[in-house]
Amino acid sequence: MLSVRCVECEAELPAGAGRGRPRRYCSRRCQARAYRRRREHGPTSTPRRLPDLPAPTGGDPRHRFVALAVELADAGGLDAVSLRVLAQRAGLPAHAVYRHVRNRADLLAAMAEQITATRPPGAAPLPPDPRQRLERLAEDEWAMYRRHPWLLAILATDRPPTGPAVLAMVDRVVAAFSSAGYDPAEAFRAYLALSGYIQGMALLIRRDPVDSTYHAWWSATRTRLERTGRTRNRQWLVAAGQTRPDTDLDAWFQFGLRGLLDGLLRGPSR
Repeated sequence: MLSVRCVECEAELPAGAGRGRPRRYCSRRCQARAYRRRREHGPTSTPRRLPDLPAPTGGDPRHRFVALAVELADAGGLDAVSLRVLAQRAGLPAHAVYRHVRNRADLLAAMAEQITATRPPGAAPLPPDPRQRLERLAEDEWAMYRRHPWLLAILATDRPPTGPAVLAMVDRVVAAFSSAGYDPAEAFRAYLALSGYIQGMALLIRRDPVDSTYHAWWSATRTRLERTGRTRNRQWLVAAGQTRPDTDLDAWFQFGLRGLLDGLLRGPSR
């Protein structure tokens, strides 16, 4: 007998009673997620199918589950990650996952910890000069959001996870500002300014670069602005129409980073 799967997350559905409309979703969460997608992108939009990731085997069970969750998030965003899906992909009953991951919040914190603890292969030691060190640290954080856009939703909050790797990421930036002459309180405020800029720019990272809806939206928006005369006397808007976030975002980031560090490194406020 063929198994029936949730059309949103592909978790296996329990057998129905044989009467009424067949179930299409495993939970109200998946049903609401599908409704939200249809509302935002129209009825012709279809959810992105998650790849058939292998079940985690060998090694520490918690690490395996977290690594699988990272792969799911990379493939389909945080909405694709749930303890139910992890159990289904691992071929285990749901309660088995709870032995290693307490709840969704614990899982998300562990995912952030795993990503921030991973240094890019072949990464050189941090330079001793505070300006160059801050540039490298900012670029590393930016590259992290580029690789894992979903990570922003976990870290950019007033209640971020505080695992050792996440704290060490903050330590490195605060230490760089301290070596530039800031006292501890000022160094932390400077960290907030720098990290806030990086995370703000990361909001512009496209989750799905091949999504045609953005290009259709921008083409229609530009046409409407030109037709209604709203581009008149707005040279910046004309220039904006000649750029694209998917090709120019890194250049925008570097431009803002240089200006921000110029200001922050003029000297601590007194």
